[in-house]
Amino acid sequence: MEYGMERWYMVAPQRFSVRKYDGEPSEEDLDALKEIAKSFSRNGVRIELGVDEKIFTPIFLWYGKVKGASHYAAFIAQNDTDPRMVGYLGEAFILECCAMGLGTCWLGASYKKKLARDRTMISRHERVSCITPIGLPGEQYAGRPRRSLDKLTGLTQDELIGLPEWQQRALECARIAPSAVNAQPWSFEVKDDRIIVRCISNNLGYGMLDCGIAMLHIELGASHCDVSGEWKLQDRDAVFIPKL
Repeated sequence: MEYGMERWYMVAPQRFSVRKYDGEPSEEDLDALKEIAKSFSRNGVRIELGVDEKIFTPIFLWYGKVKGASHYAAFIAQNDTDPRMVGYLGEAFILECCAMGLGTCWLGASYKKKLARDRTMISRHERVSCITPIGLPGEQYAGRPRRSLDKLTGLTQDELIGLPEWQQRALECARIAPSAVNAQPWSFEVKDDRIIVRCISNNLGYGMLDCGIAMLHIELGASHCDVSGEWKLQDRDAVFIPKL
């Protein structure tokens, strides 16, 4: 991923799950997002914008209800696509929305899935993995507790401080990555110059997708220190291999 890396790195700590909205995106913003959605549609994943306020009415009205939004983006994957690619590309789109001043929220359950399928005209070889509302935030950021890096990596504070700066930045950026029910279903392993994102929980069926989100955050932190690299996917491990 290249487009907007520093822009997304700077906005990542400010991103939060917005469930209350106070206005729709402008036509100019929507036109820009349509082009961005096209450019991020790759590796068996496509992003499609839509509008329907009824899509945010969940089966259980008390669970995660989104209010005041009608625009959304659907993250659609081919049936054989690795879920990590959905998280990786979807989070890039979400962070771009945030950089534009728009609110978002990863939704895996609290929306009408059949309506989402009908609205996106998917083929029998595709599925709607998740959606996000898009609009002007109607609520303030509220931080949520997350596990510390020593717990996520098994490293002591001294060992963490002794890592190269790019690895420290990458791990810290990944630590704040969003996940379903804020469960952080991953662990991080530093192996020489590589960082491994390991999926340690199914997390209601979204564990691998969540790890894809963490992968992008690893890459953002590394890029902030002018380190680029590539990912190698292995079963439940994703290995970031830097080009040093």
